[in-house]
Amino acid sequence: MKIGLLVVIIVMLQFYVAAQTPQEIKVNVTENTLSEVFISLKEKYGFQFAFDKDLLSQYSVTLNKVFHSEEETLTFLIKNLPLQIEKSGKVFLIMPKSEIEIIEPENIYTRISGQVLEKQTYEPLPFSYILINNKSIQADQQGNFSFLASADTSFSLKISHLGYYIFDTLLTSNINKKFLLTPQMTAISQILVKGNPVEKSTLIGDKPGKMKINHRIAPILPGYGDNSVFNLLRLLPGVLAAGEQSNDLLIWGSYESHSKIQFDGFTVFGLKNFNDNISVVNPFVVKNIEIYKGGYEARYGGRVGGIIDITGKNGNLQKPSFTFNINNTTLNSLVEIPVTKNSSLLAAYRKTYYQLYDPTTLNLFQKPVNSHGGPAFQTENGIDFTVVPNYNFSDANLKYTVNGKKGQMFYLSFYGGGDRFLYNMDGDYFNTHILRVEEEKNRQIGGALHFSQPWKNGGITKFLAGYSVFEQNANEQNKIENTRTGIIRTTKNITSENNVDEFTLKAEHNITLVEGHNLVLGTQLVNNNVQLLRKSLATEIIHLNTSLSQLNFYIQDELPIGEIANLKTGFRVINALQLKKWFAEPRIAISLNISKNIKLNASWGLYNQFMAKTSLVDSSYNFSYFWTNSDNETIPVLNAGHWVGGISYNKNGFTFSTEGYYKTTTGINRFFNGTNRLARGFYHGEGRSYGVDLYIKKEYKQHMAWISYTLSKTEEHFPFFVREYYLLAPHHQTHELKLAGIVNLKSFYLSANYVYGSGFERYDIETEEGTWLNQDYKRLDASLVYKLPVGRILGEFGISVLNVLNTNNIKYSNLRRATVDEINLVGIYAEAVPFTPSVFLKIEF
Repeated sequence: MKIGLLVVIIVMLQFYVAAQTPQEIKVNVTENTLSEVFISLKEKYGFQFAFDKDLLSQYSVTLNKVFHSEEETLTFLIKNLPLQIEKSGKVFLIMPKSEIEIIEPENIYTRISGQVLEKQTYEPLPFSYILINNKSIQADQQGNFSFLASADTSFSLKISHLGYYIFDTLLTSNINKKFLLTPQMTAISQILVKGNPVEKSTLIGDKPGKMKINHRIAPILPGYGDNSVFNLLRLLPGVLAAGEQSNDLLIWGSYESHSKIQFDGFTVFGLKNFNDNISVVNPFVVKNIEIYKGGYEARYGGRVGGIIDITGKNGNLQKPSFTFNINNTTLNSLVEIPVTKNSSLLAAYRKTYYQLYDPTTLNLFQKPVNSHGGPAFQTENGIDFTVVPNYNFSDANLKYTVNGKKGQMFYLSFYGGGDRFLYNMDGDYFNTHILRVEEEKNRQIGGALHFSQPWKNGGITKFLAGYSVFEQNANEQNKIENTRTGIIRTTKNITSENNVDEFTLKAEHNITLVEGHNLVLGTQLVNNNVQLLRKSLATEIIHLNTSLSQLNFYIQDELPIGEIANLKTGFRVINALQLKKWFAEPRIAISLNISKNIKLNASWGLYNQFMAKTSLVDSSYNFSYFWTNSDNETIPVLNAGHWVGGISYNKNGFTFSTEGYYKTTTGINRFFNGTNRLARGFYHGEGRSYGVDLYIKKEYKQHMAWISYTLSKTEEHFPFFVREYYLLAPHHQTHELKLAGIVNLKSFYLSANYVYGSGFERYDIETEEGTWLNQDYKRLDASLVYKLPVGRILGEFGISVLNVLNTNNIKYSNLRRATVDEINLVGIYAEAVPFTPSVFLKIEF
């Protein structure tokens, strides 16, 4: 015991002596810039600096000397230079030396403004975060920002953007310049960047209901190598992944079409992409993604669910570039050409083609097989058939951008895409032979014209004109044949046409006030046209041709309250012209900085939606969806209220965030095509959704892992419900758990993710006897990506396996039940992703 105590005392004395011994600081450099020397000191000895990198890069240093303190080192390095040192806490501020003391009058302000760009391509980085003397602001869609500060001797400036190295400098006067950030994922092996940390995968918990993702990590996640950003979206909390919903995003219990995807300012109505493997938006043209799950600000309107705001690339201004990707199903290409010194052209094209091999021949875990060679499983009502759909898809993007000499920006962005989804089912059920064909064709065209003008006082004015049109044609046919008598009877023959378009004209002005105080004024005109024709056995069921215009006005005020809080209030008012009615949408949000690492968020708001999808339920209780305009009578306006609250903790690459929500929605519309108890027609209901999201992420060096979990309940009420006021909604799921991890070993990236969903429940509305289709959803994916050696041609090669364990999942968006006779129904399921190996090659030069 005594010996052990003596050892402890000796060790403590050694630490004490070491602590009292002056630290040797060795500086041995030859013709290095002063900024490079300071960065080296920061890395080797832990110096804490704030300085203007451009200023210090003007001075060259050649030195071989040993120092014994930080102050001695810095004093010697700036000797005979027009620089001075000030110390704030443990941070050394390096500033220009003032030769003459100038007494300035009071109320003098310093304006810090500029544009955040990518260093390699000069692409603007939208919605970047800027921290000036611990006060946070956000850049706009084009990377522009302006901050008016009270006069001070110096200003610490930090600029961050997901997937880029943080820009950190010190300013001493007014400035308006372009700030260049270096990307981490694509440049990690080619560009030497020292001293700066990296913003990595996601930004969650900074604002209420808001998430931001680094889409640059999408290529190294499991998938078809199409770099699909939606493979990353589905791994985030609150975004439904189970059931492989491919035609829309369901966020926080929202119904189909209640959430909006917009790209470069125009609406993307969605295409039925194949099993989540092709994103609706080409990931090659994506620059930034903002996700608003609920409780969002007054700048956004027109939806009662969430908002996915995607900003597209403008094109490389430095040199022509070409990117090509090929995988099992898709060819994808991107061309970027500088047209002039200040303008660029971007073009992208994708198309599916025949599969290079049949994944079913590589199954490791064989499923039960029915008499027709397809997988099947037994239910209470007999055999449910699984079918494999036939699918083809293509789309194209074109964008021309001009950058003005005074910060103006003009762009024209166009999109066109289409797909065809088809399956045939041919099977036997006792003495009945069942034939079923379902086909759906979609076509979408969209475009936007944008112009922004920054002003000398820090304000920015923006104009946007956008148009998008979506056309859908569908055919559904059921036939049954009595194998004993040979009689063939057509039980269903439904054709539908649904065309919808949206035109928007928007003007917005941003006013920069003092110390991060910001005011936004805007107006927007939106016009929607909807045509709907649905026939059954040549009988017209629904025929609508409507037009609805809305005139929007909004104001939003963002007020920092010291360094403790940020208060954002807004008000949006809408005049629905054809309805001759006004709608008010107040919004409020607050973020409290409890400490340096802990933040509390809360928000509340009212929302309205005038064009949405109405669900149609046929006599077999199949659900389908079509677009309609509100008339406030047959089809009411959707009204929603959002309550959001959460807390987040972020330190040293570790993030913990939990967020609760409660949403109510009125005006939900459902059309019944005649049943034994319900007459054909529209029925109005209401819904509510509430739950909790949990997100835990850890980043270590070049590795990262995260867990997302959602506990939720989504209920609805319609007047024909008898037993209970609220019943579970068709897309309700109680639990969803997602795990993901990425390991970087030099040029290799290993990643895997796992999604578990507790299952869905659909109710038989006529009898109110539950039809339980709550089969658990389980899917494990894995991938290995190799970044090709550095050279003129960059590249990636990857191997990915979807559904590694070959779990038999149901794709609920394509669930159908076909009539066999007057009593029995048989379920038909478009198969979810089976065990699917995939390879891809990406080349960039």
